[in-house]
Amino acid sequence: MSAGEWLDSFPGVRRHEPLARHSQFGVGGPAEWFITTRETTVLAELLRRCSDSGVPVTVLGAGSNTLISDDGIDGLVVRHDDRTLRVADEHTVELGAGCMMPRVALDCASRGLAGVEFGIGVPGTLGASVYGNAGAFGTEMSDVLIDCTSLDARGEPLTLTAAECDFGYRRSRFKDDLRDNAIVSARLRVHADDPDQVRARTDAIQAERKATQPYGIRSLGSVFKNPLDDKAGRLIEAAELKGRRSGGAQISPKHANFIVNVDHATAADVLALVHIAHDTVQERFGVNLEREIIVLGKQHSDDHRG
Repeated sequence: MSAGEWLDSFPGVRRHEPLARHSQFGVGGPAEWFITTRETTVLAELLRRCSDSGVPVTVLGAGSNTLISDDGIDGLVVRHDDRTLRVADEHTVELGAGCMMPRVALDCASRGLAGVEFGIGVPGTLGASVYGNAGAFGTEMSDVLIDCTSLDARGEPLTLTAAECDFGYRRSRFKDDLRDNAIVSARLRVHADDPDQVRARTDAIQAERKATQPYGIRSLGSVFKNPLDDKAGRLIEAAELKGRRSGGAQISPKHANFIVNVDHATAADVLALVHIAHDTVQERFGVNLEREIIVLGKQHSDDHRG
C-alpha cells in the first residue's frame, strides 16, 4: 500500500488532475492527487492525515504568479476555495483564503468600504496575496492586514497579526519558517467612504493596469522583483529582450517584466525565457534579478505555495 492510498477514497479527491486547469497561465502537468476544499475542518483533516502518512501537500491559489512544472506535482495538491466575504464592521472585512482580490476590491467598493482598491490590480487569491505580500500601485497586503489565520502541517490553527507575519517586499514568514502552513482566512482594515468615490479609484487603477501591462492574455504577473532603485522591466527592455520568444512563451512586448502565453506555452518555454532575461541583465548591467514568480512541481520545485 502506498503512503497516500487512503486519498483514493477520500471524498472529492481526484487522481492525476491536470493542473493547467487550475492555473491562470494555463500550464502545468498532473497532480498525483487533487482536491478543492471550502471547509477549514476538511482541510485540517487532510493536512493531519497527510502528515501522518508522509504525503507532501502543496496549497495552490489561483496560479496567477505560479508556474507549475510540465511534469506535475507529487503528493496532494489542495485548492482551498473558501470565498466568504463578511463585513464585520465599518473598519473590518473578514475573508476566506479563496477570495479573488479583484472581487474583494469591487465588493468593498459597492459597500462604500475603502482601503483595498489596490486589489483590483492583484489577480490572485487572498491567501496567496498574504503569503507573498502582494501589492499593486503603491499598496501592499501588509498595509491593510489586521491578522490572518493559517493551519500548520498538523491542521492546527495559528493566528498572526500583521506585525507577526514579518512582511517584506513580496515576502512573509509563510515563505520561510511557516512555509508548511496553509493560510485559510484574514481580516483586512477598511474605512467608510462614498461608494462612487471608491469605485472611481478602482476604475483608475484598472485603467492604469490595462495601459501599462499585458491584459486579456495569460501571463504570470511580474516575473522578477524590482531591484533597489530600479525596475526589472526597464532592465529587461534595455537588454533588448522585449518580444523574445521561446516556444509558445514570449516576453511581453508591452511590459518586459511579464511573460505571456501566446501559443500553448510549456513551463520549459517560460523557464528558458526567465533564464535568458536573468543572465542577459546580469551580464550587461551587473544586476542579479531575483525571481518573483513561484515555481512548483517535479524537477523545478523551490517553493510550495502558489
